[in-house]
Formats: sequence, structure tokens, C-alpha cells
Amino acid sequence: MKPTKTINSNKTFLKCFNSSFFQDSLLTIFILFVMIIIISNPTIFTEGTISGLKLFVFSVLPGLLPFMLLTKLLTEIGTVFKITKKMDKFSYAVFGTPGVSLYAFFMSILSGYPIGAKIISDLYSKNLINEENAKKMSIFCTTSGPVFVIGTVGSIMFKSFKFGLILYFSHILSSIFLGILANIFNKLKTKNQNFSKNTTIQNSVNFSKNANILNYCVSETINSLFIVGAYITIFYLVSELLDVLNIFNFITYFFSSVFNKLGINLPYFKETLYGIVEVTRGCKSLSLHICKETIILASALISFSGISIIMQSMAFLKNAKIKTHNFIFTKVVHSFFSALICYILVVMFI
Repeated sequence: MKPTKTINSNKTFLKCFNSSFFQDSLLTIFILFVMIIIISNPTIFTEGTISGLKLFVFSVLPGLLPFMLLTKLLTEIGTVFKITKKMDKFSYAVFGTPGVSLYAFFMSILSGYPIGAKIISDLYSKNLINEENAKKMSIFCTTSGPVFVIGTVGSIMFKSFKFGLILYFSHILSSIFLGILANIFNKLKTKNQNFSKNTTIQNSVNFSKNANILNYCVSETINSLFIVGAYITIFYLVSELLDVLNIFNFITYFFSSVFNKLGINLPYFKETLYGIVEVTRGCKSLSLHICKETIILASALISFSGISIIMQSMAFLKNAKIKTHNFIFTKVVHSFFSALICYILVVMFI
């Protein structure tokens, strides 16, 4: 009888834990706790908010605004679609996606996060791609750009243009490899590839030709930029909160103690944790210890992109029915291949 009672009590507990009321209550308690922490340390969090806003206004906004506006205009007028349609056969053979995905890919590797995600969302909303295409494109069309990787991380943080090139090429090559690999797995799964499955979508496309197209694109761009700016500021606050609560130090101490007992050393673990939350801070911390290991770790962090950028991207990708856990898994795999390619390039050129 006792085992039966135990099983029933466990089922009752799990049912209670999974209930929306219980989860909402935990979330409410957590939010109130965060508010108390912020109120008790107003100066720290005010400075964190200002730092986040400064980063967005002076570093992110100048480069992001023109690209986001121009790519929105290109999508709306339909010129890119008409040009890339001729590349459908090649694109389907390589990535399993229509030719317009090549436009999204090149804009992403030139402009950086979260331009690729925004383009995927726009293409989906214009019926230029379907849900399956959007899912595949999110694998290789959401990348960082040369300004951040080569300029900021390589030249400024690691004080080497060569390091920046290694980081950028490992990031882009791993993205291409992942896109090709995903296509191969999909072919093995389906056993055939249907080149005409997007035909009905293509025939239903309606491009904007009215005089208000510029006003519409500007309005959409401003809304998107507010989303990006909000997430950057929020995650600066999150980083400050984790520092105040010594969460980074606690996690580092715990894992270091466990792995040290197993005879495994975990160098630069705290710096990597910073990067998992916010990639810029992680790369900056790693650059204080310039060596082959930190370059490889920086490559992995850039491809993972950090929770902050993942949330920025998902703000757009959710419109294309892409699930957050699938996208996070993709970024984890991307970071693994990026680190592997970076290791090869480091061995060859450094």
C-alpha cells in the first residue's frame, strides 16, 4: 500500500507543479524578488540601464537602422524575389530552400544580428516562403556581421585583424556547413526533394506598389528597433542583477569544484558564462586573456550569439512559427562547429 500512496502523492505533486496557477505564482514571486533587488540597489541598476541604452544608441542603432530599413524596402517592392527566383534550383540543391534564402543569407553575413531573423519574418509575412522554408533558413541565415566580429571583437578586443578574420570565417563557414548538413538530413528523412512545393506560395505574392510604402517601411523599422533596444537594455539589467546576487561566481565555483574533483580544469568558465547571457561582454572578458583557447571560445560564443540576441531574433522568428527551443538547439550546434573550424584555422595560421 505504501508504494501506491507514494506514486499517487508524486502524481499529485507533478500535477500541482505543472498547473498554470502554480507556475504563474512562482513567476510572480520571482518578479517581485527582482523588483526588490532593483529598489535596494537603484544606482547600480540605473547605471546598467544607461549603459544598455548607450550601447544601443551609439553602437547598434547607427549600423542597424539603414540595413533594417533597406532590407524591408527590398522585400516590399519584390525586386530581390524576382532576381533570386532564378537561383531556386541551386538553392534547393544546397540548402533545400528557395533562391530568396540566398538574399537573406548574404544580408545576414553583411549586416549581422538580428537582420537575418527580421528578413525571414518579412519573407514569411509576404508569403515568399512557407513555414518549413523559414525553419530551414533560421539554421544558416541568422549570423553576426563583419563590423562586430572583425572590427569590434577581432581588431578592438583581441587587438588583431587576423584574429577577427579567423573568427568571422569560422562563424560563416560553420553556418554554411550547418545549412548543408541540415539539408542532407532532411533529404535522408524524406527520401526525395520536391522543387515545386513552394509554387502555390510564389503565385500568391502581392507586392506593395502604393505611395505609402516608405512610410510603412519606416514605421515597421522603428518598431523593430525598439524591440532590439529593449532587449539589449533588459539583458544589461539581467547581467547587473546576476552580478549583484553573485550568481556568476556561485555557478563558476560549483562547476569548478565538481570538475576539479574529476581532474578536469575549466579555464575561462566565468567569461564563457558572461557570453552565454550577452555575447559582447563575454568576448570582452575573454579578450583580457588573449590565447588560442580564448579565441576558440569567442568563436563559439559569437555563433551561439547569447541569450540576449536569441531573444531579439525570436521576437521576429516567432512570426514565422519557429519555436524557441528549436532555434536555441540550432545555435548550440552552430557554436560547436564554429569552435571546431576555428580550432583548425588557429592551428593553421597562428
